[in-house]
Amino acid sequence: MIDPRDEALQRACPVIAAPLFGVLPAMENGQRIIVASNGVFVQVKRDWLDCMERLGGIEPAMPLPYGKITPIVCFSFGTIPIALLDGFIASGRAALPNEIAGGLIYSAARATLRLAIYEPLHSTAHGIEYRMPSLARDESIAVDLHTHGRLPAFWSATDDLDDRSVKVAGVFGNLDGERPSAAFRLVLNGMYRPLAHPWQAASPRVDTDNSWRTLDALGLNVGEAWII
Repeated sequence: MIDPRDEALQRACPVIAAPLFGVLPAMENGQRIIVASNGVFVQVKRDWLDCMERLGGIEPAMPLPYGKITPIVCFSFGTIPIALLDGFIASGRAALPNEIAGGLIYSAARATLRLAIYEPLHSTAHGIEYRMPSLARDESIAVDLHTHGRLPAFWSATDDLDDRSVKVAGVFGNLDGERPSAAFRLVLNGMYRPLAHPWQAASPRVDTDNSWRTLDALGLNVGEAWII
């Protein structure tokens, strides 16, 4: 007989085989492991996210009678309005030399994002403690943001400890200069996938007339060419 604790854990994170001929059954918000012929994958679902990430490979000498899985990242809100990030950068510059924190909050009812700047409890040039905002019943934090003030954007050991949920995380640095530095990543319960973004381009001008795969990777909606 299965231990009730194991049964509860397997309900919370079931393991299924990828169908060879049919399609994967739909899933509610949560997490599941999928064994496919081309590897082991984790699927994470939230109101704002449907993500499939590869965890590891399968020994090719032992073919499995399962289908293949293609990694995907799909945001329910479509694209991140660049104006929201522009507003966050402006707030970060106004708070120099101290850090700020904020987030892009997703409304499932409206399928939109809004920017919230978190209330600082204690902020310095090297760290911040803050109060999380109140959320409506249909809201969740999709993009978690903070600044490094005059320091470059990078992922610190503190960031790695904090990033144990499911979200897009972004950090902006060098806010005392004309052009900030930035880093973005998709956080999946302690697993990180780097996300490309316009601020890593060689030129500060974002050319939306040409193919910009980095914009598509992050889901940024620039509209017209934008300069920071």
